[in-house]
Amino acid sequence: MLGLVAGGGLLPVYFCKNAKRDGKKVITIAIKNEADKSLAGYSKEIFWFDIGDFGLAIKTFKKLGITKACIVGKVRKVRLFSALKPDMRLFKLFMSLRNKKDSTLIQAVIKEFEKEGIKILPMTIYLKPLLAKKGVLTKRKPSREEIEDIKYGFKEAKKLADSDIGQTVIVKNKKIITAEGIEGTDAAIKRGGLLAKGGAVCVKAARTKQDMRIDIPGAGVETIKQLAKAGIKCLAVQSGKMFLIDKNKIKKEADKNKICVVIF
Repeated sequence: MLGLVAGGGLLPVYFCKNAKRDGKKVITIAIKNEADKSLAGYSKEIFWFDIGDFGLAIKTFKKLGITKACIVGKVRKVRLFSALKPDMRLFKLFMSLRNKKDSTLIQAVIKEFEKEGIKILPMTIYLKPLLAKKGVLTKRKPSREEIEDIKYGFKEAKKLADSDIGQTVIVKNKKIITAEGIEGTDAAIKRGGLLAKGGAVCVKAARTKQDMRIDIPGAGVETIKQLAKAGIKCLAVQSGKMFLIDKNKIKKEADKNKICVVIF
């Protein structure tokens, strides 16, 4: 059996589907108000816990004999550090953090699981097919100006990711229009579109030393819809370290909105 801590988005669903197809029984701890309800159909057992029930999650895995697990899906950072009633174990973990950087929290969470004999595996064991591969996904190819903005944006997005601030920047004419912060990618896209007034590029990059066990960035159909609303006509994502969730749907939605999707 394999344990799964499931956050928001479709990645946990794809993970469970692929694991089930492989004959693996998955015990899922789903975070309330984050995880997708359809996970119940692909899990051997599912437990719905509040975001602060960290100690209870570990106890549940131990009780069921889980020694290997994956952490998949996003948890809104605003929720994690604000409207939260942490149990004693999570409270102690927060108090022990030297800072509130994502990587610091991630490593602390992994350490707590592994201290209890639960090894956290790379989520790519059942999600590798979703990793972005180099090329242009869409009918429309990037213009020369967009290529220059992608090159510039990649450097800046990488710096942002390595600083644990965010993973997305909006670029126009080799200038950062806006960057992702605690409010998340969608808010950055919306703000970037308003400020750029057309002609901007959205660039997403992973950390230089991206831990493939947790917090791998991704893009899906909803990302394309947000870009279309914002009037941003080019999306660039890093190959090998980011997920493209349902490439066919992404391509269809992007082509419909004349958005160029580049994997670099």
